[in-house]
Amino acid sequence: MQTFADDVTAWVKWGVLALIGIGAVISLGSILVGRIFSHPHASRYGAMGVAVVVMVAITYTVILVILDSITGSGCT
Repeated sequence: MQTFADDVTAWVKWGVLALIGIGAVISLGSILVGRIFSHPHASRYGAMGVAVVVMVAITYTVILVILDSITGSGCT
């Protein structure tokens, strides 16, 4: 059972990391589009998106450390 739990945890970790990357690319693209087409709302939302992505990335790393300290090396 531990092998299956480790696999699911790894899939979730990589999935969240991919979503953070996609969010960062979309936010930076919004800033770029807002600057190119003189659309200040798009730039503002993109900047807020980058801030949210940074906060989520920090929270992600903290949660990973907490989960690792709780589970340790797995069930024995």
